[in-house]
Amino acid sequence: MKQLIAFICISVSLVFAPSSLFAAEKAQAPQVRIESELEKKIRIVASMLRCPVCQGESVYDSHADVAVEMKRLIADKIKAGQSNEEILTYFKDRYGNFILMEPPTEGLHWVIWVFPIFMALLGALFLFQNLKASAQDIKDPHLDNFDQDGQSDDLSTEEVTDIKELRL
Repeated sequence: MKQLIAFICISVSLVFAPSSLFAAEKAQAPQVRIESELEKKIRIVASMLRCPVCQGESVYDSHADVAVEMKRLIADKIKAGQSNEEILTYFKDRYGNFILMEPPTEGLHWVIWVFPIFMALLGALFLFQNLKASAQDIKDPHLDNFDQDGQSDDLSTEEVTDIKELRL
């Protein structure tokens, strides 16, 4: 009886199973998408711009609504015949230098590029001065005049014996 119930359950499940489970999978070749000239230009320009929402991604990599709209605007400007520099200038005028993935090295912006190098050199100079000063402290000639008992070599032997007698 148990075998009959198991047979019925399996038969019913196979009848109502979707036919896609039994169909042989067709081997599909991967589709290669060829990028058009317009898409290449959009990618180049959008990669140079920072997404205003994500701020860590380029417009090309971002899926934010603003980035999608900016890509559409870039496509319209490319279709209108504007150059990459003109499009970048358009966005720079609207959003400021922040919109560019790489800030320009002109004007006061050179500080952004030079400051880390300057701080590294300043730190190395500070470290060198401290190491040099501690090396001089170790080789201080005033420290070499003391013997193991803490007595200075400058004292006469009579003074040393007098001091030793006072200690006893």
